[in-house]
Amino acid sequence: MQKVSQAWKDIQKKRIITEPSFIEVTLNVGDPDAQLDAAATDNGHENYSNTPKIADGTEVIPGRYATLEDDIWVLDGTYQILPDDPPWGNNGYIGYELSGADREYETYPTITLQFSKVYSSLIPGITITWSETYNEYAESFKITAYNGASVVAQETVQNNQDILSVVSLDIQNYNKITIQVLKWCKPYRRARISRIVIGILKSYQNTDLMAYQHGMFVDLLSANLPKSEIIFQLLNINGEYNPDNPQGTEKYLMERQTVTVKYGYLMGINVEWIKAGTFFISEWDTPQNGITATFTARDALEYMSDLYSGPSTGTFMEIAKSALQQANLPKKSDGSNQWELSDLLNDLEAPEGIDLTENTIAEVLQLIANASCCVFYQDREGIIHINPLNKDLTDYRIDRDNSFANSEIELTKQLKSVNVNDGEFVLSVGNVGETQNVKNPLISKDRGEEVAIWTSEILSNRRIFSGEWRADPRLDAMDKITVENKFAESTVFVTQVEYTYNGAFRGMYEGRAVV
Repeated sequence: MQKVSQAWKDIQKKRIITEPSFIEVTLNVGDPDAQLDAAATDNGHENYSNTPKIADGTEVIPGRYATLEDDIWVLDGTYQILPDDPPWGNNGYIGYELSGADREYETYPTITLQFSKVYSSLIPGITITWSETYNEYAESFKITAYNGASVVAQETVQNNQDILSVVSLDIQNYNKITIQVLKWCKPYRRARISRIVIGILKSYQNTDLMAYQHGMFVDLLSANLPKSEIIFQLLNINGEYNPDNPQGTEKYLMERQTVTVKYGYLMGINVEWIKAGTFFISEWDTPQNGITATFTARDALEYMSDLYSGPSTGTFMEIAKSALQQANLPKKSDGSNQWELSDLLNDLEAPEGIDLTENTIAEVLQLIANASCCVFYQDREGIIHINPLNKDLTDYRIDRDNSFANSEIELTKQLKSVNVNDGEFVLSVGNVGETQNVKNPLISKDRGEEVAIWTSEILSNRRIFSGEWRADPRLDAMDKITVENKFAESTVFVTQVEYTYNGAFRGMYEGRAVV
């Protein structure tokens, strides 16, 4: 479950939510290796500036400080007094020099992105986020890309009025990029930059989205692969996404392009945002005679459809890391790996004589999770997990105030027994019902009993809850929540969530009750 403020929780308790809700879908087309390699410096900054952070790939949310600049010391309670000593927070780049009455600078504030090598991959441009905190931007600026001392690309932007500046410019064979601020949008102000993306960053919000759907599924037994997917439609009347349009955006689209999504609610004068997930473009449809373009983006399992080629012997941890390294997942912004694996995997060995190379990378990870009594899933930060089920009860409720109808309750068949690997171990559970078969080459004979008991404990909870409700988008698959109807309260492990957005959030859920 996503962490939110008490104010967020309070508005969800209302029968009618009056606070506006928001959604933002951001597409990023660039070179992630160059982004991680970029080292940002400047030619003069305030002591509470943090220039290196603007190019590390993370989103920067600077503090709102009252400083001695024209019309910026606003005594309305929304500005902080700058502390005398650090830490001052992550404020991005804040230039030292003030703009003049003409909004220009005597010395142009300049950011330099230096790379450790020459990057030959073609990138479609640069995206700059100026100052969202103060709602300010550079009116004129110049981008120059170098290979050594030679200029390989250059663009001067005039009359900019956007806080998020997407500059389309083919850049190739470069090892340095500079950004010079020529003119600010207001006089007597410092230049500010909160983020630089090596590539094109395009954001779409409420009115840009004609339709939006987000689905999540996790199997508590890891008997099926997890799934997280978004489908969204953008208006395409002007043909921006048509492949035959030479000036369109379609030429920048590619499979496995990163898509990030966030959800928000207006709290007072500010929007509180939570992460919806990190996805990768899987497919898109741009019909010539249609007015919309439809995009589908999925989780990191898009990188795991190849057959596994690593070892079939060793510890579960060694096999899992081999599979994840073969998948070649994108790195975190700090360069570390995008996975978290339970220490339990270090204590479990693969049986001798098995061959995992007929399975995909995703299937190998699923088999490891199932054999270790863990759950295989990806979180909203894009991190792959193989961990035991978290049994902590959250504070989330689906009740008569937010549910459109009482939950549907389906009873699964009684469990008679669990049969592991065609009789290697059979656990008797009851006198009647069905037998649950578990086939997994990674389950050794001495682990059969433990896996069978774990399976029976989960399947003995026969009640499956489902329903539609006025969704709070902080709910995730695998959350343990309370579901209320007119007869009783039940504790439920959520296994599936679907969100739709059309000016407000609506959702469908399904989960297994806990006895």
